[in-house]
This record gives sequence, structure tokens and C-alpha cells, in this order.
Amino acid sequence: MTAGENFPLTTREGWRQFVDDGPAEPKLLGDAELGLLDVAARLAYDQERLDYHSRLIVVATPVIRQVYATGRRLVLLNRHQVSARRGLIVTGAAGTGKTTAVTQLGRNHELLLRGRLGRHAAAGRVPVVYVTVPPSATPKMLAAEFARFAGLPASPRQNQAEITNAVCDVMSRLRADLVLIG
Repeated sequence: MTAGENFPLTTREGWRQFVDDGPAEPKLLGDAELGLLDVAARLAYDQERLDYHSRLIVVATPVIRQVYATGRRLVLLNRHQVSARRGLIVTGAAGTGKTTAVTQLGRNHELLLRGRLGRHAAAGRVPVVYVTVPPSATPKMLAAEFARFAGLPASPRQNQAEITNAVCDVMSRLRADLVLIG
């Protein structure tokens, strides 16, 4: 991954970028300090603040808090499950923050895992998988999206079972433990 390159959130590289990209809040200068800046330094200072605010920092709304709390509880309950796991479906009207809530759940899950295991121990893992699919998606289309996230080539000649088996194999080796579908 090269610096400055952006990847879709629905790829491993894009997800990693999303998790790692926590913007640092710029230092707020007082009037006296601002007065000491030359034109170029003031422009750079203003640009840094504009860049920070343009990222639209996520506010913990009631929807986000509820999805996060429920999601965390389910992750903990599923931690030692061998087969059937509990899932969460987030529904609501367009524009109510469903995608934001789900992606924040995934981001926080991965950051908590890194904190628990240490960044080095968690480095080889891909704990969160995030894909999006249109409402009319077929099972094969969904499997292909998971393959794309994993960086696996999915040939149109492959059937759904072949793609799914390849994805499950890779995701097991990467120790994915939270799957998000938007």
C-alpha cells in the first residue's frame, strides 16, 4: 500500500486503512500564538484544522451506542461457540446511521483486539471482514464479494461452493471473527 493511496472499505487494504486512520486532533492555538505565525504557517495551520473537521468525526448517537453495545455482547457470547453463532441485523430508514454504526462496531472491535493481544500479535490477523451487496444479490455474488475482500481471484467459471470454500479457508487462517455485511 503506497502512502496517500485510498482503497475501498470493502477490501482488506481499505478496511485496514479505515481502522488505522484515526485523525489526531490538531493543537488549538491561542490568539497570541496565532499572531506569531507567518502567512505560510497560518495557512498550513488552518488547512490542518479544515482537514481534521472535514473527516466528519463520528458522534456516538443512541443508534451507534446501541449497535455497539449489542454487537460487543454478541461477539463475547460467540467467542467460544463451535457452530451456530448469534447474529445482529440492523434495520432502519435510509440516512439513520446504520452503515456508520456497523463500521464503527467493526473498527472498535479490531482496535480492542489489538489492545488485548498487542499490535504485533494481532498483525497477522484480519479480525473483521466488511462487504456490501445490493439487495438483489445472489449467494454467488455474496461469496464473490467475500473473495474480493480476501484478495482471492474469483473466476466466473467457479461455482458458489468453490468460492465459498476458498473464502472460508482463507478467513479461518486469518482468524476473522466478525463479519459485517452492508
